[in-house]
Amino acid sequence: MRRICFSILSMLAILTSKAQSIDLQEAFPDFIIRNLVNAPVKEVDVYKQTDRFIILNFWGTWCAPCLPEMDSLREIQKRFGKDLRVIALANDNEKRVQNYLAKRPTGVWIAADTSFYLYKQFGFTYVGQSAILDLQRRVIGLVRTDSINTAFIQKMLRGEKLTVSGERSKGVAAATDDNDFYRLDSTLQTHLSLMSYVPGKRAMSRIYPKGPFKDRRITFFNVAATAMYKTAFGITSQNQVAYEFDEKKENDYSNKGNLYCFDMLVAPGQEDSLLILMQQRLNILLPVKARLVKKLMPVYVLRATDAASWKNSAAAESSWGFSGRGFEGTAIPIKNFVDYLANELPLPVVDETGLQGKYDIRTENVLRTEEEVKAAVQKLGLTLEKTEREIDQLILYKP
Repeated sequence: MRRICFSILSMLAILTSKAQSIDLQEAFPDFIIRNLVNAPVKEVDVYKQTDRFIILNFWGTWCAPCLPEMDSLREIQKRFGKDLRVIALANDNEKRVQNYLAKRPTGVWIAADTSFYLYKQFGFTYVGQSAILDLQRRVIGLVRTDSINTAFIQKMLRGEKLTVSGERSKGVAAATDDNDFYRLDSTLQTHLSLMSYVPGKRAMSRIYPKGPFKDRRITFFNVAATAMYKTAFGITSQNQVAYEFDEKKENDYSNKGNLYCFDMLVAPGQEDSLLILMQQRLNILLPVKARLVKKLMPVYVLRATDAASWKNSAAAESSWGFSGRGFEGTAIPIKNFVDYLANELPLPVVDETGLQGKYDIRTENVLRTEEEVKAAVQKLGLTLEKTEREIDQLILYKP
């Protein structure tokens, strides 16, 4: 079997190697896992160390749910260290991993892997999933990392069949979501589609700031009604959502019957009405309905310590995005940053900065935690005060 070196430094060799996929009960490829950051060795040949089971956890320092999972794996490694080795493959560079380790030391070996090659070969649709290798290096489990606990490990060591809980695409290429699933003609004027869950697609949303559908189209894959209504009504904080039925059942993403795919394109000239029309269509098509009310609620108020020091961007085009690693925006209104904060913090965020221009804003977090987000806000010359304001609340109900 041809050996493939798993390393950032060997990216060229990886990209030119023949594509393959890895499935349950198959032999794991003859890999060397390199770029180990905190291990006593710099690399691991999985076929030279066959005295322990191996758990390969795919995660990232930017993934908030992954952090408690890594803490749990640390305890698993402590308790069952003679029987297994946990290796966490982080979609991060070495510097970010080192920063993570400075705050959360662990006995779990961590490899810095910005290519995420093995993740793609397994076809996982999101991080926070793991592959389990037995002593013969067969893949005996593809599971959600949060399912790995003491009972799971004991079952694995007894040689019992493991429950498959991981989510994978139907093919390696399908996991990228780069192609237009709906294949809309660029000359199309309008389009509306609501579908049930589509296997192999990760939960996601997409807007179209450029191209033939600029500002006229919005797409969702495999999301609950709440996510679509929040976007349609401009609600960024989950704390602004109230339910007149069982919230847990509505937002249970393991129940595929709760998940929808939605695609909407409005006619040229209706760009400003896209979200209003989306509100109307969702309220007609979905069994769950939505309305807005005003309510006095706990919030964070965002203020600028020195508004005069904020200079307008010199960039001609606006762009912005965020992840667990932080926020990056060019020539954007402060509202975009406020929306990001409302997504990251436990309370809605109200803008009282008085900033009216378009700015370049960038933050970076080592860990996706409330404390780090607040610290990044402070570095920008902004403050967050916990208080109350009357704001919009989204009510979801069933007639």
